Order: sequence, then structure tokens, then C-alpha cells
Amino acid sequence: MLRVLLTSVALVSVCGAASAAGVVIDAGNARPPISKYIYGQFIEHLGRCIYGGIWAEMLEDRKFFYAAGSEESPWKADGQVTMAKDNPYSGEQAPEVRGSIAQGKLALRKGKEYVGRVVVSGTGAVVVRLVWGPNKEDAQEIALPAVTADYVKTPLRFTAGGDTDDGRIEIAGEGPFRVGAVSLMPADNVKGMRADTLALLKELDSPVYRWPGGNFVSGYDWRDGLGDPDRRPTRKNPAWQGIEPNDFGIDEFMVFCREIGTEAYITVNSGRGDVAMAIEELEYANGAADTPQGKRRAAAGHPEPYAVKFWSVGNEMYGDWQLGHMPLEKYIEKHNTFAEAMRAKDPSITIIAVGATGPWSEGMLAGAAEHMDMLSEHFYCQSVPDLAAHVRQMTDNVRGKAEAQRKYWETIPALKDKRIAIALDEWNYWPHDSIRRSPK
Repeated sequence: MLRVLLTSVALVSVCGAASAAGVVIDAGNARPPISKYIYGQFIEHLGRCIYGGIWAEMLEDRKFFYAAGSEESPWKADGQVTMAKDNPYSGEQAPEVRGSIAQGKLALRKGKEYVGRVVVSGTGAVVVRLVWGPNKEDAQEIALPAVTADYVKTPLRFTAGGDTDDGRIEIAGEGPFRVGAVSLMPADNVKGMRADTLALLKELDSPVYRWPGGNFVSGYDWRDGLGDPDRRPTRKNPAWQGIEPNDFGIDEFMVFCREIGTEAYITVNSGRGDVAMAIEELEYANGAADTPQGKRRAAAGHPEPYAVKFWSVGNEMYGDWQLGHMPLEKYIEKHNTFAEAMRAKDPSITIIAVGATGPWSEGMLAGAAEHMDMLSEHFYCQSVPDLAAHVRQMTDNVRGKAEAQRKYWETIPALKDKRIAIALDEWNYWPHDSIRRSPK
């Protein structure tokens, strides 16, 4: 055994005597190496994490979930605007316009290019304007090709002639014409994502990203995020405020992971979702191109399987705030059903189960240990006035969860020959009154 004495350089005089502090290092007492996944990231369809953060889309409600001109809508109407329910392009309605609709509060920079598209049907001449100032010349106008009874998608490209944080896009014509969808992004976007955000995330160099949640996942149908983004349905965000345009689905998430050089970690919906939904999602991600869902992925331009390793069955199902929440005993059964089916579909995956230190984790480990590889744990901390105590919350919480897990290893019979590790896949400081959940 190698024993090394490191002598302190600080000599402290006590009553005329000098003393030296020392540290003994036992190099033969090595522990397992620290996981390369020690500092992963978690992204969710919440606030501006995805839209306005990672995703480069500048327009809100771009497929008109809300009636243009209504209080809820970011679109202002000038002239006669009604919401047509027959033959919408996406969702359940499309604005039929005689006059114009416009969306403001756009940040534009002089000389910067912006690209997009608009889907229009109807009659008459239609123009799209990007406006950056109060004068007539403070705008660029694009005249669309002849409008027809069928929806036609037209690309847009603008160059802003001035700086503003209150620019706007206008779609105008004598009509009547209908707008099915419209999009606007900075031209330097990277496959639909913000170039500046990606640059920062590459610097962060996190090895794994968990998606799509979080509370969001328990009401999310991953299939809504497939196909032509302009035809994907807009839904009410199932867990948080606002709406979900489904522009950032599983394919976009995987492109995001490839762009920043990270591994994907996907959570399946075990709240309001069912096993069939989870199996289809797993096959879409990892199945060969000749499987039913693999064919669907290949048709979307991704013939090679994504080979996603990490899969979580649900999120925080112990909480009554979670859509689909149920008692522990029932959820153990549900988890095991999901895990068995997912393992049968792809034996190579790592399955993470929902944990919560205490009775829930104990129950999951006792009743589902053979159907998991890791146990998810979460914690959030509030502000504490004392700085040292504020910072210590993090280490204290991590230590507490690790100590509890080691105790479970020794006391739960199902773990006698199996060591279930922790996946600490949500933790942070969070003043809970900063974001309110939508009603269930």
C-alpha cells in the first residue's frame, strides 16, 4: 500500500511552537471512475427553453390556434377577418382575410437576413411585408404568386433595413384569402435552430440531454411532432401555460443532439400515454428502416436508426400534479408493463424508472427492480438568505439521495444481487411561484 504524506505549507505558531497539518492518501483504495454523464442537461417544452431558446422560430401561434384578432392571439386584424372551419391547412381553423393580419414585437437587426414561408389560398393579390420602422420605406414587401383555391406554400426572404425590437410581419390583400401557416426565422438558423444558442451549448459540452420532459411528457403525444411542420397540429401545452406548435419533435431533437455532439435521453409518456405509444416511439427511434415505424422515420429523411440508449418510463408519477398520477401499487404494475414491452422491442436500451426518495423509491425498487436499470431522482431548492447554506443545499441533497440508495441496496431483498444506480435527471434552484402550471 502506497502512503503519501502531504505537508501543509502553512505553519501556525501556537505558544511559540510550530505545527504542520498533513493529509494521508491511500492510492490503493480506489473507487469506480466518475461517470462521463455526471453533468447532463434536461430540456422541456416550458417557457422559452425550446421555442425562443433552441428553436429559431420568431412567430407565435404561426398556425392560428387562436382566432386572429382575438385577445389570446398575437395576430392583429385590420379589415374583415373571420376564422374558417372548413378546409383548414393545419388544426381546426384558418383566418379568411379581407384586409390584413399582422404580428409585432419582432426583434430585427439592420442588414440581417430573415427567411420563412407562408401558405395561402383564395383569390386576389397577396403581399407579405417585413416592417422595421414607422415610414413607408421602412419595410420590404414580397408579392406572392397568383393565389389559387388550393393552398400554396411560398418561400420568403427579407433583409431588415434598420434595428428595432418592435418589428412586425404583415400579410395583406383585398381577398378573400386564407392563411394556413406562416414562419419567420433568422437566415443563419441551423436546421431550424438558433445559431447563437447552439454555439453556447457546444461550449457547455454536456454529454447527454433528456427530452421532452418533465411534466410536459405526461400529456404529450410524440406523433404530433411528425411530418410537415406546417401541418402538425397545435395543442394546448398539457402541463404549462400557452400552446405547443409541435415544431420541435423527435426528429428535430435528434438533429439537435447530433449538431451539438451529445447523446439523447428520451422520456416516454406513462401518464396519459399507453404502452403502444411508447413501443411505436422506441421503434421509430431505434428500429430498422424496414420496420413499420422505421419506414416512417426513413420517409422523413432519416434512414439510419437513431440508436437512443437511455429511455425513461414516465416523469414524477408520484406527484398529484402529474397527468395520469396513480397510487404507487398501480404505477409499479404500469411501469413493469411498459418496461417488459420496451425491453422485448429493444433489449439494448437502458431503462430508467421514476423514483422519489422515501416510500415511492422503496416501493419501486422492491416491486420493479427487475424491470429497470436506473432509478430517476429529482430535487429543487428554494432561496436561502445565508449564502453558505444556500449553496450547501445542492451537495446536501445529492448526498442524502446517495446515502438513501446505498441503504436500499442493503435492505431491499430485490436488490441483493442487483445495484440500481441513480439517474439524477432533474435538479436545480427554482422559485416555484415564477412559473404556474395550467389547470389539468
